[in-house]
Amino acid sequence: MIDVFRPVTLIAALLSVLAVAGCTSAAGMAKTTSARRTVEVPQYELNKPELLDQAFAPDRLRGVDVCATLQTADLAKYGAPAPEFTPDGLGTCANYMKDHNGKDFDVTLYFDSEMGDPSTHRIGGLPAEISDNGSDTCFARAAYTGAEPRLIAAPRGLEVQVRGEQADMCSPAVQILADVVDIVRTRPPISPRVSGSLAGFDPCGILDPAAVRDAMMGATPDSTGGEGLYGCEWFGDNSVAVEVSFNVGSLQSSDQAPLDLSGVMAVVVPTNDPPTCEIEWEHRKNANAAGDSEFVHVEVMNMDGIPMDPCANASNLARQVRAKLPTA
Repeated sequence: MIDVFRPVTLIAALLSVLAVAGCTSAAGMAKTTSARRTVEVPQYELNKPELLDQAFAPDRLRGVDVCATLQTADLAKYGAPAPEFTPDGLGTCANYMKDHNGKDFDVTLYFDSEMGDPSTHRIGGLPAEISDNGSDTCFARAAYTGAEPRLIAAPRGLEVQVRGEQADMCSPAVQILADVVDIVRTRPPISPRVSGSLAGFDPCGILDPAAVRDAMMGATPDSTGGEGLYGCEWFGDNSVAVEVSFNVGSLQSSDQAPLDLSGVMAVVVPTNDPPTCEIEWEHRKNANAAGDSEFVHVEVMNMDGIPMDPCANASNLARQVRAKLPTA
């Protein structure tokens, strides 16, 4: 994804319609009223790590088929969709289609995206942001969780990325995202759960609390829950941090001896500042059209340099994570 954005101002009528579409009772919202008519407009607290709408609870969203959701969004309104809806990472799907003029029109849906400032717009009733890269791509995002300022964690939400040759790529991006929000909220297609995939597993629930405490040298973990749908972080009161995440891509390289996890060889990557150990192993091959693998990432970070061996603790934690996961 492209990391350089600039704000985009869309047609006011489109955003005003999408702002109130799908407004529902959700955690963290209040109602406001107009002198002329009563309209339920959700007011969200975006600086607290709270779920903004129960329809997008992580356990529920992990069970939704991302490609079927994109297919249900009726991309034919914008041109000719490709027959293939291509999964990319966990919770990601793309369609590389043509617009009505036969030009490229690529649409990618992300169920788990980090937000910048979603206070500017509303899409499907959710706080939203809209930006482009200054040329051919627009990014529309709608938040479903607030930020955690204490941990410098941004709000997270759904994202639709549209790339093409039209002068206005953001209007279709906003409309597709509004349709996606409505689909997930009212008629979510259930994922068939690919055999052995990590997509349906909760990284925050994969470990027993005692295992996390042991990895933190007995400290009490202070966690806000998740770091997205497929990552979880725990922070100890002794400044030891633990992370478990599920990813799609390639393993890191390392000159260290691999760790044997009951027949699965894991990469061990130690670093010194601060003392940290990362352990990764391949879980499932060919998770997308590019041939990338699903892999597991376990990390222990000793932020204050207390007496401990991060790699010993990370290795023990990796063995427990590996034992809880299915065989791909």
